[in-house]
Amino acid sequence: MVELKNVSVTYSTGVDALNNVSLKINDGDFAFVVGSSGAGKSTMIKLLLKEIDATSGVVTVNGYNLNKLRKRKIPEFRRTLGFVFQDFRLIPSMTVYENIAFVLRVIDAPIKYIRKRVPYVISLVGLHSKTNSYPDELSGGEKQRVAIARALVNDPKLIIADEPTGNIDPELSYEIVELLKSINDQGTTILMVTHEHDLVRHFGGRIINITGGEIVFDEVMLGAGDDLISDQESIQYGYALEAASPDSEALQAASAIDSPAPQKPENSADALVDAILKDGEEQELLGAGETPDIPIDQMTPDEVIAAISGEKTSGGAE
Repeated sequence: MVELKNVSVTYSTGVDALNNVSLKINDGDFAFVVGSSGAGKSTMIKLLLKEIDATSGVVTVNGYNLNKLRKRKIPEFRRTLGFVFQDFRLIPSMTVYENIAFVLRVIDAPIKYIRKRVPYVISLVGLHSKTNSYPDELSGGEKQRVAIARALVNDPKLIIADEPTGNIDPELSYEIVELLKSINDQGTTILMVTHEHDLVRHFGGRIINITGGEIVFDEVMLGAGDDLISDQESIQYGYALEAASPDSEALQAASAIDSPAPQKPENSADALVDAILKDGEEQELLGAGETPDIPIDQMTPDEVIAAISGEKTSGGAE
């Protein structure tokens, strides 16, 4: 379960990124989060990932009170989550199998379990024939399926998908959402941030619109794909998806500071996982730290795993 109670976030510039937001997402829900740039979507995700703390209010995710969560408990908490990002963040030197398996290797999962679980999730996302392929041998849609499998492999209670269709062909976007829907049907809670209104209109479900740091719409709607949507519901969809106004000075100011300058993380396994999984827009989104000195695509698989797990490499780096 995800719950925000009267949550506000004010950055050092004095701009309110979130203003007294209350939201509850129950176990098993599938929710779309929409809103213009700077509306507060990124800030909400940072809160849910314990990247930032609320200025006021209470944030609870998967049974963890994030306001009281100690630093040493953050890695344990994040293992209850799965992440799917817009630019895939696959490791070029690893095969599909290895990209997914490394998530379990990081947490010292038994080899026998890895050998059983990884092929299972690969089959779930329809990539059995690509098990030994490398990222540069995959299409955009296939890469995103690998990213979804990686998010799913640790059997998380909640998957947060940030613009998961942003870097794939439009016709494949529906397949990715269908895949997320099928995962949701198995009981996993899905929170999907998107700007693609056509997808939201087609699939329907719960729509949460954030505007100017406030939730202005939160309703469950039928999708156009159900062939049951009425004219009145279509009007409501229009309101839900178009209510955000990107022209206001407040929103533009929020956009400028919604992702503060990243701070260098401690050299921990959790921080190194973040560095590997995120750069570019992910650093902007999550406030992640600097990437490792050695580019990921120049690391061997063993070096990557050693870095993530905190083990010393032959060069002595942790």
